[in-house]
Order: sequence, then structure tokens, then C-alpha cells
Amino acid sequence: MMKSVGDLPSLDVSNSNSSSPRRPRSETNQAPAPSWDELPADMICEIAKLLPNFVDIKSLLTVCKQWNSVSPEITRPSFPLPFPLLMLSKTLNTNWRSFFNLCDSKRYRLELSTFGGKRCWGSPYGWVVLLDPNSNAHLEHLGKGRQIILPSLNTIRTLAATEEWFRLIHKFIIFKQPSHESSFLVIAIFGPENSLAFVRVGEGAALNGRGQDEWVLVANPDEFKFKDVTCFNDQIYGLCDNGTLVRVELDAEVQVVSPQPEDVWEPQKLYLVELFGNLFGVFRHGYYYPLKRRYETASFSVYKFNFDTPSWVEVRNGRGLEDHAVFVGDGNSWCCPTITISSSSKRIYFTDDNWDWQMCPGGEYGGCDVGVFDMKTREIQPLPFGEDNPSSYSRPIWVTTTMRLY
Repeated sequence: MMKSVGDLPSLDVSNSNSSSPRRPRSETNQAPAPSWDELPADMICEIAKLLPNFVDIKSLLTVCKQWNSVSPEITRPSFPLPFPLLMLSKTLNTNWRSFFNLCDSKRYRLELSTFGGKRCWGSPYGWVVLLDPNSNAHLEHLGKGRQIILPSLNTIRTLAATEEWFRLIHKFIIFKQPSHESSFLVIAIFGPENSLAFVRVGEGAALNGRGQDEWVLVANPDEFKFKDVTCFNDQIYGLCDNGTLVRVELDAEVQVVSPQPEDVWEPQKLYLVELFGNLFGVFRHGYYYPLKRRYETASFSVYKFNFDTPSWVEVRNGRGLEDHAVFVGDGNSWCCPTITISSSSKRIYFTDDNWDWQMCPGGEYGGCDVGVFDMKTREIQPLPFGEDNPSSYSRPIWVTTTMRLY
């Protein structure tokens, strides 16, 4: 049915004779659209804190120049760490490495030409330690490609007679000095007695003192076998033997803080992590299968250290970890908030860092004990990263980076 003239909307033609065109009324009454580059830097940082996924953080930083300018703030030690990625083993005949992202269960790639033929140790700072067959080691930043050469390992190599080069160092642990972005304390656990040595490298006033650009052995008259170390309240602590907690004085002898927990059965591996001003000991239990030539993790037990007693107190069902997950393996051990993956909280993500039974030169076995342990259900599940073929020297490790992968 055709509408009559009376049904049509009325038009305002009062200025119809005006020489200038009339703007629509909606435009004249509308405020100018806000500009993204006017958003305050502190607000951008608050948004980024909700995005521990490296993919989302990278996207945020590329919105505009103003948003990208807060990148140094996001990489400060006080800023929540990006959610770790699983860097998979070396792929033959290529410089590309695959990274499994827990946030979206996808694999990404990054070309790393300097990583070929080297054993790697991860950290939560975007830096990786690399060791080559000639016992040369250096730090390398995954996003910037920057390198920091570590001093010669000749002294350590003399003390740590081993069958193959990749078993020279059990673990490298990196601690970033707060005084400078590129100032590091690097600790090495090495040799048949799991001895300890440290070096200070990079830039900044914090490097002045013992250990600057040279490896120094930590005095350990009781011959404790170190399994892991961490920095807690500006002090280095170590977990030794089957759970003895010690304070590591870099310029003095190791001091015993507490014996191992009474009710813990002999662990396969031990780790130390700091969270919410508390120190946690993570004990990994498993079995060795001779026919498979591999270890297999069975469970974890977690203890919080009470400095008032002093003693270990077992943590059940993930109490005290709140919305955090624990990451352990080759390199640093650390906790990370699970804001984007709520189901990942109170879980322990682990990689295969047991090299004890890799005795045959060139033997390519082990490296497959990778998964996640749920502290509430006490169940272990594999990670769906697909196919991976660990070699004699290259195994999956936990790393962080805000660099965009493909």
C-alpha cells in the first residue's frame, strides 16, 4: 500500500536557501571520537597486565606508537611475566624452532639460526642460556636476538669430568638484577657432585664485585648436592640432596636453614619457587623404565617453608598458589599467573630434565617426560603439542617472549 503525503516524515527546510550545505544534526551534536594514542600509559599497562598471553601483549603494543612506548614498562621485573611457551626440540636441517602456546593450544615458529647444535636452558625473562659442543656458553634474548657471552667454562670443565659436552652443566639459572635491564647473575649447577658456581655479566653497577665476568665456585664444605636455587627476599636459597634447604652466601660458605621434610619419600627432582612472599619446595616423584630408557613422572608434592619454625609444611590441593601455575624443567623454576587460562591454576607444568641415565654417547633417548600435574585431582595429563623428537642434547624447555611468532 502506497503511503500518502501525510504519512511521510517532515523535513526541516528553514535554511534551504543557505549557500552552505547543512550538516546532519547527529554530527553537530556528537563529541569528537577519542584517539587511542591519548590513553594514559598507566592505563595501557593495566590492560596489559590482564593479557599474560604473548600473542595478545604483542597485538596490544602494535596498536599505535603511544601503546608501543610502554614496552619497557611491561618488561620491568615488577610486571607480571608473560605466560610461558614450550620451546620444542631442535628440528633437523632447519633453523626454525616450534613453540607450543598453552593459551590457545597452537604451535608457532621462530627462526633461531644461533640455536642449532646447542643445549638450551629457559628463563622467565625472555633470555635463554645456550651451550655448544666446545663448552662455549652465552645468553640470548628470544625477542631481540641480543647476546651476552659467558666466561670460559674451562675451570668448571676440569672439575666436572663427563662423558659428553651437553651433560657438563646440569642446570643454568638466570637472575635479573633490578638495577639494570641487562644485568644478570647466572648460577650453574654442575659436575658429579652437583656443585655450584656463579658469574655476574651484562651492564650496571650491580656487577661490581666478586664474580664479575668470571666463574666463582661457591664454598660448600659439607658437599651438599644442589638440585635447584632461587632468589627470595634478595637472598639466594638452594634445595639440596633430598630436600635440605640452604642459604647460599656468594662470598661465604653455604648455611643450612632446615633439613628435608620428614614425610617426603625420595624425590626424582627438586625445585624452588617464590610466590606471594613465600618459598615453596616442589618435589617430583617418578620411575625409571629400563626398556624404554626413560623416566616417567608419577606425582608431585609441594611444601611451603615456614621461616618462624623453621620447617616445611605440605601444601595440599594447591593451597597458597591461588591463581598461579608452576613451571619446572631445564633452567629457572617459576610461578606464573593464569589470568587468561583459569583452568590452568594450581597445576605444575613440567619438562623432561633428567639426564642421569643418558650414558651412551650419542644416544637419543629420554626427553619425552613432558606434561601437566593437577594438584587438585592429582592426575597427570600430556600436553597436546603434537609430534616432537628430542635429540641427545635438545629437549623441550619453558621460555617467555613477547615477540610475535608464526
